[in-house]
Amino acid sequence: MKILLIDDEPEILEVLQEFLELKSHQVTTAANGKQALDIVLVKNDFDLAFSDIKMPEMDGLTFLEKVRSNDLKLPVILISGQGDLENSIRALKLGALDFIVKPVHLKSLDEALEKVENAIAVEKESITVLQLIKEQQITLVCDSKLSHIRNIISYFNKYNRDVCANYDLDGNKIAICLQECLTNAIIHGNFRVDSGLKERDWSLFDKVIKEKEAQEAFSRKKVFINFRQTPDKLQFDIEDEGSGFDPALLPDPTDPESWLKLSGRGILFIRSYMDEVEWNDVGNSIVMTKYLA
Repeated sequence: MKILLIDDEPEILEVLQEFLELKSHQVTTAANGKQALDIVLVKNDFDLAFSDIKMPEMDGLTFLEKVRSNDLKLPVILISGQGDLENSIRALKLGALDFIVKPVHLKSLDEALEKVENAIAVEKESITVLQLIKEQQITLVCDSKLSHIRNIISYFNKYNRDVCANYDLDGNKIAICLQECLTNAIIHGNFRVDSGLKERDWSLFDKVIKEKEAQEAFSRKKVFINFRQTPDKLQFDIEDEGSGFDPALLPDPTDPESWLKLSGRGILFIRSYMDEVEWNDVGNSIVMTKYLA
C-alpha cells in the first residue's frame, strides 16, 4: 500500500517508516498536518494515512477535517497519547478509520494494516459494478478458519459497493466492523479463547489461536453470516457455535479508558460506527444495522 505517515517526532517517524517498509509498503512522511495536506492535495493516491494528533502548525484532527472537507477518500488512522483519548473518540465521529494509542505497539500497527488491507482489497481487483436491488437476503456459512474472513469481506465489499457510493457510506468501516465480528465469532466464540489473554501475553494469545485452528474439533465449528439489504438499511447477523457470553459485561463505549485495552476495542468501534448493535440472549449472535437514510 501507499502510506502517508505524519508525526512531528523524527524518531517515531523513523521507527514506523522502517517497520512499514519492511512490510513492503511505500511510505511518504510529513512533519505535521499542513505539510501532509499539501502532499495529499497534489498527490491524492495514498491508500492510508497514519497521523499523530498533537502536532505544530496543524494537528491530526484538523488534518482529518481538511481531508474530509476536500472530499478526499483517504482512510486516516490517528495516533494518540493516552491523554488524547476523548479526541480520538471524537475523531472516529469525524471520519477517522481507527486510532492507535502511544506508545505504538508494532503488533497494533500490524493489526491496523491488516484490517485496512482487507477492507480495500476489492479496490485492487477488476470488478463489475452491481445493480442496486430493492431487497435481498444472503446466507453464508464457513468453518472456523481465519483465512475465510478476507474472502467474505471482499465479497461484501463488491456487493455493497454501489450502495455505499449512493448513500455516502464508508465501505472501509463496514468492512472493519464485519472483520471484527467474524474474528470474534471464530476466536472467542468457537475457539473459546479468553480475550483477557491478549492483554496478558500477546504471543501466547496467537499461539493458542493457531493450536485451536489446527484441531478439527474447533475448526469444523461453523460461523453463520445472514445479510439483509432493504431500501432503508444494511443488516448483518453473525452467529457462532460457541457458548456465548453476557453482553451486559461489555465495556462502556463512552468510557475513554475502554479504548486503552487491546481486547474489546473492536466492539467499541462497531458501536461507534453502526447505528444499531444487538446480541441475542445467549451472546453468540450479533446483529449490526446501518441505515441508508
